[in-house]
Amino acid sequence: MQTRRPDEAELHAWLDGELSPESAAAVAQWLAENPGEAARMAALQAQNAGLRALHGQVLEEHVPLHMRHALRPPPVQWRWPHALAAGIMLSVGLGAGYGLAANRAAMGQARAAAQLPVFVREAVAAHVVYTPEQRHPVEVAAQQQAHLVQWLSKRLGVPLKVPVLDTEGFHLVGGRLLPGETGQARAQFMYENTAGQRVTLYVSVLSQSKAAAAPAAPVAFRWTEDGGTQGFYWIDGHQGYALSATLPRAQLHVLAEAVYRQLD
Repeated sequence: MQTRRPDEAELHAWLDGELSPESAAAVAQWLAENPGEAARMAALQAQNAGLRALHGQVLEEHVPLHMRHALRPPPVQWRWPHALAAGIMLSVGLGAGYGLAANRAAMGQARAAAQLPVFVREAVAAHVVYTPEQRHPVEVAAQQQAHLVQWLSKRLGVPLKVPVLDTEGFHLVGGRLLPGETGQARAQFMYENTAGQRVTLYVSVLSQSKAAAAPAAPVAFRWTEDGGTQGFYWIDGHQGYALSATLPRAQLHVLAEAVYRQLD
């Protein structure tokens, strides 16, 4: 059933966690029915997480030596107007220094994100949107795995296989169909462990030109981190894969290797 479209204020309140549980569930349901808006909210959520992480790093930086010198007590002959002026100048200098550091870090982060393949950015956005969902994390549950694989294989135009990660502690929750660049179909498979941690595998079919530009064999895993979401991605032939989670890098690498072995 189609739910009412939330206005922008409600959507941003949902992002900030300021809605009641009932209102938040209604917004999440509407986003699940509108993948385009869900992707937009995911991008904003990832951006907010990145900014929080960015400023946290800046606050942990050491104050430059020349600014620490300015914090020394003034000579006795100074009068309070001089001390006040020095304090103001120091505050301005510290703010400018932090601002420049934040801008440089933000520009570097933006450049790194822009260099990622489009399907990787799509994978992160989809992971951020759907992994918190409790009632509708997937479109087709694992109990209908045969139907899920047949349906997504038909939509993507290639035979798909769902890796089994039970040995690594993650069971299949299910999967869903997602829109990709210029309307291309994408597939997302979701896994969960007993602690409730979720991992998503995003599968895309690349165009001839993009597949030709991919690194030659052997396939190389590439690491990416966007806000609080980490992942490995790789390109194998005409297909791109992205494994996303909020897990330690070593654990996620084990999962990526298990996925790759089963898909190879």
